[in-house]
Amino acid sequence: MKPKVLITTHKNPDFDAFAASIAASLLYQDSIIIIDSEPQQNLKEFLNIYDIPYKKSHEFEDEFEEQIKNKNFDKIVVVDTSDINRIPESIKFLIEEGLPVDIYDHHPELKEQNINGNNFSKPVGSSTTILVEILFEKGVPFSDTLKTLFLIAIHEDTGNFVYPTTSWEDHDIAARLIKTGARVEEIEEFVSLEMTQEQKILFDKLYNNIEEFYLDEICVNIAYAESEKFIGGLNIITHKLFETLTPDVLFVIVKIAKTIYIVARSKSNQIDLNKILTSFGGGGHKKAGAAKVKGQSPTKVINKIKSELKSSFIPVLKAKHIMSSPVRTILSNETVQRAYEIMYQTGHSGLPVIENNKLVGMVTKKDIEKAMNHGLKNAPVKSVMSTNLKVADVETSLSQIRRMMAEEDIGRIPIIKDGILVGIITRTDLVRASNGVFNFSVNPLLKEKYESQNLKKYMEEFLPPSILNLLRLLGDYGNEQNVNVYVVGGFVRDLLLAIKSKQQNDKNTKKFLFMDYDIDIVVEAEALTFGRYAAKQLNAKYVEHEKFHTCSLFYRISHKIIRIDIATARTEYYEEAGELPTVEFSTIKKDLARRDFTINAMAIKLNPESFGILLDFFNSRKDLDEKQIRILHPLSFIEDPTRVLRAIRFEQRFGFEIEPYTLNKLIEAVEGKYLEKVTGMRLREEFEKILNEPEPLKAIERMGNLNIISHLFEKTYYTPTLQKELEKLFQVIDFFNNNLKSYTKNVRIFHVVLYVLVQYTPVESLKRVVQRYGLPKDYISKLQQVNSLYEEINDLIKESFGKQYKDIFKPSFFYERCSSLDNEQLIFMATKIPDDILSYFYNYLKKLDELTLLISGKDLLKKGYKGKEIKIKLEEIKKKLLDDEIKPGEELSLI
Repeated sequence: MKPKVLITTHKNPDFDAFAASIAASLLYQDSIIIIDSEPQQNLKEFLNIYDIPYKKSHEFEDEFEEQIKNKNFDKIVVVDTSDINRIPESIKFLIEEGLPVDIYDHHPELKEQNINGNNFSKPVGSSTTILVEILFEKGVPFSDTLKTLFLIAIHEDTGNFVYPTTSWEDHDIAARLIKTGARVEEIEEFVSLEMTQEQKILFDKLYNNIEEFYLDEICVNIAYAESEKFIGGLNIITHKLFETLTPDVLFVIVKIAKTIYIVARSKSNQIDLNKILTSFGGGGHKKAGAAKVKGQSPTKVINKIKSELKSSFIPVLKAKHIMSSPVRTILSNETVQRAYEIMYQTGHSGLPVIENNKLVGMVTKKDIEKAMNHGLKNAPVKSVMSTNLKVADVETSLSQIRRMMAEEDIGRIPIIKDGILVGIITRTDLVRASNGVFNFSVNPLLKEKYESQNLKKYMEEFLPPSILNLLRLLGDYGNEQNVNVYVVGGFVRDLLLAIKSKQQNDKNTKKFLFMDYDIDIVVEAEALTFGRYAAKQLNAKYVEHEKFHTCSLFYRISHKIIRIDIATARTEYYEEAGELPTVEFSTIKKDLARRDFTINAMAIKLNPESFGILLDFFNSRKDLDEKQIRILHPLSFIEDPTRVLRAIRFEQRFGFEIEPYTLNKLIEAVEGKYLEKVTGMRLREEFEKILNEPEPLKAIERMGNLNIISHLFEKTYYTPTLQKELEKLFQVIDFFNNNLKSYTKNVRIFHVVLYVLVQYTPVESLKRVVQRYGLPKDYISKLQQVNSLYEEINDLIKESFGKQYKDIFKPSFFYERCSSLDNEQLIFMATKIPDDILSYFYNYLKKLDELTLLISGKDLLKKGYKGKEIKIKLEEIKKKLLDDEIKPGEELSLI
């Protein structure tokens, strides 16, 4: 893609410069960010954890040399400086050549410059404030990571809101960022603070009196000092000391008169400072806290801290606990083309290279794409791989892994055990581990994000005993077969919804639970083997689906048959958008990662020793609590476009909201015509699920507003008229279900809804719709038949000239025209008929349903009627009965 807008800032950017650049990239489409020289150290550390894209100036100049020479850009955006002498030379050249420029800066302009453009600068504390305010005003969505970046930038440039340049806008935007998801706990990790002279003196005392020791691999520092008078800002001194010494845990202890002040900081998940400081009457958070102690000696306080540290210490989280395994690899003699295919199919951005069962290199997506661009698709992977390997052992701590990534500027580290590749850790794995998200079945000791990660007591409370017992049995069978067994998907989602509902005292708690009692089971082994074993133990019917490595058990509980679908933990990739996936074996984590939305990507372990433990790798429960529908990766809707319909269905069923990023990706997939690549039968299946929901009209309206309908049904446009007719259709369906039940037999709601949706669609397009969705061959003629009757009724209304409708629209009128219609057509007909005529139509249907003839064709034969005369006479009698011209039993008087 050739960029149209260039975004840049001053050399050696700080947080504010970089964050403002990112914010600008959200405002200007088709833009790239160009940075000159290295980012400042704290920003560099942030970028080593969060992979946010930008280009260095030399990379930009090499890649777009021709475009620069031809000045083929629409605009330049400069942030956090108004001095073009501080920006990259290539962009300065373009500005001097007259390209338009927009400037966003919070510094006073030092000198007048002759530039062609707009200056959006404001006297606030941070350039980021200016741009984020515009993002909020325009309703532009952005992730929690970017909100955190923006918040850090504002904090740093305003000196935590104490610099004189700080404005009310800085406070306001920071508050909005926190309210919408910015992670406050990350500010102190990256923002530096200034100290007063008194604070510096106390800092020196503490710095020169430090005791250092280790708990496992965790470095703990205890600094002690005394002061004759109270000095404020002990938290700032502690932060500076923590920043300077870089231990994992720091306790600062200051004695002033008879009072001892304790302030502590930690970057380790293995220490809970809140718990330790609570024992001194203080408190705080897991990684920061304070306490004040009176009447105790410093020695006693320090000894108690050491004792509390040892008793509350959680063993170090190591590579083996968070690594992804098994690892997707490639052989050294396989082609560049094959590596490209694997990366496309799996979404991996790097692959370990294996030769003679040993790890010999690493190849990245960038390496592969560059080789492909140079025509090297048939070259062996070893010709483009990097052999400068950085590996770690399974016992390596996460802090060491993090340091390796930062120092070597690499995004993934292979994990080795006894010389064999057994796993891999990426930056994403580190971020999840930092947030407490990892495999709880491996290491349940780390404090969990939610208070109740073990759902056993809730399962016992909410599940019928028979279902609970079935799940326990499946877990037992897992142990007998040495297999990990999990219940996954909608079952877990609905249980968590029930828990939340009860916590909110909702009287309808049970409504969420297990609508059909279908149970989805995943095993980290061969599903077919486990399924056969479980079926034998349960005496259940067993059905195998070998192609997808799945099977189904049908198990009777009293009068109901429970379906249990069992699958091997697997990954899926899609050869083409919209096709069914290719399946490969995997782990439970990767199995959950392939699912449609985060709310459906949780599992509960069923093996006895771990029964009830919730596995939530993707903050799924947070999305459930916040009522958000969120995809798990950017290509989700492209890989399987039917997820578009599923997103709408879940959104409307639960009263949730498709979050902004997911909604954007949904719209991109729809506008990119990916729905058109899916078979009609798959789309019909999803659409029918929507129609089976309690309130399908809401979902259809949402699809109409998102322009999904016109991509499902060719040249069908969702208009206000169509919306009103659909509203009436569902009212008609309710009336039939409650008052004309006999006319609902053999009615397929999909057919009826489609009558309304496609009634104005051109015939040629309609033929393709009929073929695509497997509709009956006479579907179009039946639709046209109803439309013709509707036109006839409309003409009669126009020509009535004051006549009573009851005299025109007698039951016999409808009988003559509608007796050949099937039930689906009758419902559609009721939708089309004007409201002031509808009661006459309903009256006809009711009378017809109750009509009983007391004579037959045999009676007419005896009276001398022949052939067609019999049918004509019987029809005449029916019409007279329907119109109340004769009473039941008077039929014989007419022959």
